[in-house]
Amino acid sequence: MSFWGLLLAALAAAVLPGTLVARAGRLGWPAAIAVGPALTYGVVGLAIIPFGALGIGWNALTALLTLAAVTAVAAAGPALRARLRRTPATAPDPAERRSSLGPALLAGAGVLLGAALIAWAAYRGIPGWQQIPSTWDSVWHANTIRYILDTGDASSLHMGELRNTDTHAPLYYPSAFHALAAVLAQLTGAAPTTAYTISALAAAVWLFPAGAATLAWWLLRPRTTAWRAAGAAATAGALAASFTALPYVEFDVAAMPNLVAYGLAIPTTVLVMSCLSDRRRIPLAVLAVIGLFSVHLTGGVVMVTFLAAWWCCQILWRPVRGRLADVGTLAAVAVPSLLVLAPQLLSVLDQAEVIAGHSFVSHLGRKRALFNAVFLHTRHLNDWPIQNALIALAAAGAVVLIVRRVWWPLAVWLLLIVAIVHSAAPFGGPIGVVIARYSDLFYSDPRRLSAVVTLLAAPIAGIGLFTAVLLAVAGLRLAVRRRADPGRRFWISTTAAILVLSTVGLAVHYFPRNSYLLGQKYDAAMVKPADLAAFAWLAGQPGARDTLIGNANTDGTAWMYAVAGLHPLWTHYDYPVQQGPGWNRFVIWAYADDADHDARVARAVQKLGIRYLLLNDTVVRGFVMPDGLVSLDRSASWAKIYDNGHARIYEWRGGAPQP
Repeated sequence: MSFWGLLLAALAAAVLPGTLVARAGRLGWPAAIAVGPALTYGVVGLAIIPFGALGIGWNALTALLTLAAVTAVAAAGPALRARLRRTPATAPDPAERRSSLGPALLAGAGVLLGAALIAWAAYRGIPGWQQIPSTWDSVWHANTIRYILDTGDASSLHMGELRNTDTHAPLYYPSAFHALAAVLAQLTGAAPTTAYTISALAAAVWLFPAGAATLAWWLLRPRTTAWRAAGAAATAGALAASFTALPYVEFDVAAMPNLVAYGLAIPTTVLVMSCLSDRRRIPLAVLAVIGLFSVHLTGGVVMVTFLAAWWCCQILWRPVRGRLADVGTLAAVAVPSLLVLAPQLLSVLDQAEVIAGHSFVSHLGRKRALFNAVFLHTRHLNDWPIQNALIALAAAGAVVLIVRRVWWPLAVWLLLIVAIVHSAAPFGGPIGVVIARYSDLFYSDPRRLSAVVTLLAAPIAGIGLFTAVLLAVAGLRLAVRRRADPGRRFWISTTAAILVLSTVGLAVHYFPRNSYLLGQKYDAAMVKPADLAAFAWLAGQPGARDTLIGNANTDGTAWMYAVAGLHPLWTHYDYPVQQGPGWNRFVIWAYADDADHDARVARAVQKLGIRYLLLNDTVVRGFVMPDGLVSLDRSASWAKIYDNGHARIYEWRGGAPQP
């Protein structure tokens, strides 16, 4: 399939299933489309862990059956409520539907414009979209998709089977993104690597314009007319294509589950918020929350942060049904969500030290860290000039929110700024301990925290731009009214034209950097044609597909699984030290070339089931080849059977391990 065909297929796979569930649950079309991806991943997250525990394979058929079951339950809910209350379900008022159609189409047009701008940046920035990327985590994501296709096991609790090839020790890793990508690969025939790329691009293209528009609408609709709220939402959706932090930097670093979870966070949050006024949405909100956490836990942290600030700054003072009733509504969403998510949450507690162990101290001081946080010039973003126009528009939008007394987004912004400063220049004392507890949820990474700031900045900047253009056109209309007023339609068209030109103009201005970030790692730097030739040759050797292939953890050989179905000792790039469980894997890493006189190597080879060993000359930037793999040519226990000048394959010729 072509790039555009696969992208449309990936968009359909992400949006349509959840939209179907939402419509079955009597959600209106605009809201159903907005929360569709979150509900799609909710269906995935609801199934993959029980399926993994019961030995049920995850594939296109079981995914379809799961969707049918969830849709039936969603449709049964409203009918059951009507029967219990003995009142027929009321159809929406046609006049009300017609009056809301125009604003919905306007907001949707802005989202489509933003999505088209991001899609075009991807198309121009990734001419080799079927190539193998050289990013750090991309090999893990592609290998996970291949693993799901091969085994049918998509459970996030079983990722140790793929990662810990020596001990098979348990490992939690959120796999809902990979599970849906595997279904896409099965339906379209795309290779795992291609399915990974296209699935991530589909999320980047759709989720952030839709999320920005959703939040802008939610912030303004109670305080202005539907048309003005829709205009601000459309502006935010289109303007979202210009912000570099999301989706471009996240895509560049291959943080794909994190990218998708950030994109799902706003629609899920707004859906939960809306439950206070419409409790019929609670089941759908539960499903969306499950989907959000199943994609990546940090997305759930974003949602909880937004909800907590919204509660403290708004609902606590102006409850919808009463404080106790509102708490009960939120609990009705939280409790079943926590029960379903309990296996994941309990598993991740075992890895809390690994998450908290990350550090990105900049050593530039707190003043500089504060400047970088406010102006979105943190890690990775500081490779480029500050996006001054977008920052100014966000500041203007913040003024609008202050005037309209919408405080909670600004409270979240302040919290995130403090967390970013702490992650770059840690605070000491009790304050630092408290802030660290929060920033550690984002790996204490200024990049991840700045991405959350962008989730707020995009809709707020959209509000700022829309308001500024509205005021400018109103002033111009007053200035020319004394001579001749062209009429209301003319001024509406003028406003729309200025907004389109402004959003497209900014996207074009930032297009070079954004398209470059999408495509710069599709450069064949880690996996070259010579590597692909070696993979193909090795795949045809006796026993190669049935044994573990020794390899390094610092080069691109881990791609042999996603590309050729061979099973490497290391399925992920790793720092050039032994990490995780596995004494035998460490022996290969450190002592394989000492096999002639070190009996531990023969024992490790036997226990791991290694027959072949594959190396290449490309090492991740700044790393070195593991000590045990440097001098294999000098060992009689390893015979070189293939060498194309870049990749080398060795076969084990050593004796049996000594007792």
